[in-house]
Amino acid sequence: MSLKRLLTEFVRSNKHNLLHLKRLKFSYNGGDTWTIHHDRGHMEVSTYPYLACHDIEGYLKNGDWTIEPGQTVIDAGGCFGEFTMYASQCVGPTGRVLMMEPDAANIAVAQRNFALNGRPENITIVPAGLWHERGTIRFATGHDAQSSMVSDIAASSATMVEVPTLAMADLVKDYDLKHIDFFKMDIEGAELEALSVLKDLPADLLPGRWAIASYHPREGEQTFGRCEAILRDLGYTVSTGNERHRTTWASR
Repeated sequence: MSLKRLLTEFVRSNKHNLLHLKRLKFSYNGGDTWTIHHDRGHMEVSTYPYLACHDIEGYLKNGDWTIEPGQTVIDAGGCFGEFTMYASQCVGPTGRVLMMEPDAANIAVAQRNFALNGRPENITIVPAGLWHERGTIRFATGHDAQSSMVSDIAASSATMVEVPTLAMADLVKDYDLKHIDFFKMDIEGAELEALSVLKDLPADLLPGRWAIASYHPREGEQTFGRCEAILRDLGYTVSTGNERHRTTWASR
């Protein structure tokens, strides 16, 4: 490990910790791993964690929300698994976290991160995309967090594969969910289709809280306005913020 690498990682991690992060902090371990420190403990990751820390804070409504022991959490668009891992440590052994991720390359990175943390038993990987129906769809793979079913990347990508999809009701049925306490979603524009079939769920299975990345463009507009309207119609209290990674929050 070179002194230059150590100094570089020290400087940039401390800059983000001091200037940009509130509840989560991270440190460099050497090699290709970092430790994220948070209010419930710490976790190891294999990719530079600043954006993951920033986004987790945003999903938690910039500190107003918490994830509690025993809860059931869905992470749709789990990518490299950082939010899944965080939620796993929050819900503990009596809770449950399902990570939906259709991109096999992203799942491989997430599994590496889970291995660094002892492969928690309360995590289930669902290798499918969240959509308005069960089936398959063409998917632009290999773009890390931007892998997508509906974005501009999907329209122009040469790396298209078929992936399975599940609607919310299918997810509840297939994984025998009795309640959903927190639903985080970052699915590159497909949130509109996923939310469009919420009416198919019994009222007692509607998630207690939502945190939806809603900056994705669809037909020339970011999706937050339509996400807000769908959730308000279902009786949620809704707001949007976190402008650097626009997020729509909803609670019952």
